[in-house]
Amino acid sequence: EGLVVPGLPPKEFQRTAESGAAQVIDTRSMLAFGGGHIAGALNIGARPELSLWAGWMLDPDRPLLLVLAQDHELLQVLSLLLRTGYTRIAGYLVGGMRAWDNAGLPIVPLPQMPVQQLRDATEVITLDVRSPGEWKQGHIPGARHMFLPQVPTRLAELDRSQPIATYCDSGYRASLAASILQAQGFRSVNSVPGSWQAWRNAGYPVAQP
Repeated sequence: EGLVVPGLPPKEFQRTAESGAAQVIDTRSMLAFGGGHIAGALNIGARPELSLWAGWMLDPDRPLLLVLAQDHELLQVLSLLLRTGYTRIAGYLVGGMRAWDNAGLPIVPLPQMPVQQLRDATEVITLDVRSPGEWKQGHIPGARHMFLPQVPTRLAELDRSQPIATYCDSGYRASLAASILQAQGFRSVNSVPGSWQAWRNAGYPVAQP
């Protein structure tokens, strides 16, 4: 209440983002984000768990720049951020990614790797970003476990020369993890849509720790 968030046209949004003073948070779905997003953006979808992951993963002292699926979602997203104490919002992208695209500004894709492709991949690091409790109940054979909140501080453990595919339970956290890796300069990052649920429903093998 009383929080005024300026709507920024694409070029002003770009200038603010490129200054490095603010963190770009893209609240669209993982598939929309995967299709094309602003370089360096983190994908935290506009669902109730946004509050949880914003609290875990973001620096509260760094203002946020928001990318929305639709401009009218601003109040919903703000309420989720306020729930976890975020009041420093530098602005939102007016007209969303359609306006950004129409302005001729650059976008970056985040490739999606379906479980069928992941099963047949040989050179890919499969990164499970679920909680330790979820990991213990079973995981994709050959996967490495790195709980999502630990990813930013454990980047040195990952080989930047190898492709990486991130997965969680449904894909929401996988897309956030992949966006973190991509923002940190990892060149070959994939997110697994459907993630563990898709793997299980496809009837693929399950490993136990």
